Amino acid sequence: MPITNRYKPMGATSEVDFKTTRACHATMKSHIDQVVLDNLTWESSAGFRLESSEAVIFYARNDHMGLTIPYEYMGIDHGYEPDFLVRLRTSVTVVLEIKGFEDDQTKAKHTAAKRWVEAVNNWGQLGTWAFHVCRNPQMLDKELEYLARTAEGPKPNQARAPVLL
Repeated sequence: MPITNRYKPMGATSEVDFKTTRACHATMKSHIDQVVLDNLTWESSAGFRLESSEAVIFYARNDHMGLTIPYEYMGIDHGYEPDFLVRLRTSVTVVLEIKGFEDDQTKAKHTAAKRWVEAVNNWGQLGTWAFHVCRNPQMLDKELEYLARTAEGPKPNQARAPVLL
């Protein structure tokens, strides 16, 4: 079972409201009108692919949303904040990470994210989730299309997740 924030067990993108001096680009497939770009090349390319992908219904950049996945690295507790949440046309929510280089700490984050997604799916209150690491943003639309074809959508007894995206 996932461990949720006891004061606020479910987040909502409707609460995202902040100012930034970082580079941004406008969105059409997200009700958050701008996507903050931590990396102008990789995340800008990913944002473009998310906007143009037919597999994507909508998405949100995980920036000031509060989605943090706990993990341990070298005996110390940390919090991992994945890059995007993406809702596919099959109603699967993808926790998406854009990552080129992978070190041991990154592997620990990704292992924790896979366990977290498994726990959320086991819980069954938020529909079906998947975790995906994109290593080449130029291939993201093809990867999302593949996920939309192969990822299993919500089971009949599972609630859809309207509060998260």
